[in-house]
Amino acid sequence: MIILACETSTLLGSVAVIEDGRVLASVESMRQGSHSDILNTFTAEALKKAGKTLQDVDLFATGIGPGSFTGIRICLNTIKSFAYCFQKPVVGISSLQTLAEQAHHILSAGAATTSTVVSMINAYKNMVYVATYQQKDGQLVEVKAPEVVRVQNLGSYVTENSWVCGDGYAAYEKFFSDDLKAKLLRHPQIPDEPHAQTLGLLATKQKSISWGELLPLYLRSSEAEENLKGIKYQPLN
Repeated sequence: MIILACETSTLLGSVAVIEDGRVLASVESMRQGSHSDILNTFTAEALKKAGKTLQDVDLFATGIGPGSFTGIRICLNTIKSFAYCFQKPVVGISSLQTLAEQAHHILSAGAATTSTVVSMINAYKNMVYVATYQQKDGQLVEVKAPEVVRVQNLGSYVTENSWVCGDGYAAYEKFFSDDLKAKLLRHPQIPDEPHAQTLGLLATKQKSISWGELLPLYLRSSEAEENLKGIKYQPLN
């Protein structure tokens, strides 16, 4: 099976081509902005490196967020368009799950002192997107579904020692209490951005759907909607 995977939910934009569980090619770049001007270029480059064409792809996979609203829309619309044009199935995977899977891969290779992983992505306005996973029988299991949490409330969210991954940690670490810092364990080899190649490998374990069923994972309203609802920015002390 040949999979084309794209992930642009965060500052890292990436595209990967996977065949039968082997990464044939991966193209990625860290940048500010939505990745709208590089996604098609990266797709063409990755396919060329892999020696494949869009017609060869059996399954299209995309990150569905949470993360950048624009980045998520661009990735989903691109993958939907490919799947529609070539009448192929799609898989959508949370960026938090991809992060946790990357952590799981590193931790499983070592002697981890805890099996719990907290994925944490910067949601801006002093909030983070978080989800919690645990390693059970060699597999990663979601124990707390993705949600948005104010940084002030993270002390209540994290109740046990956990490995933490994602750019939300670095963005707000200086505001964490000593107790919270003690519970959140860091590993130098665990990436803080979700990568398309991990997403593509995960896609083989997920149930595929049609392009019309693919939906983004938006945990927050847009800024305009939040303003209308009176949701206010809360400064950190």
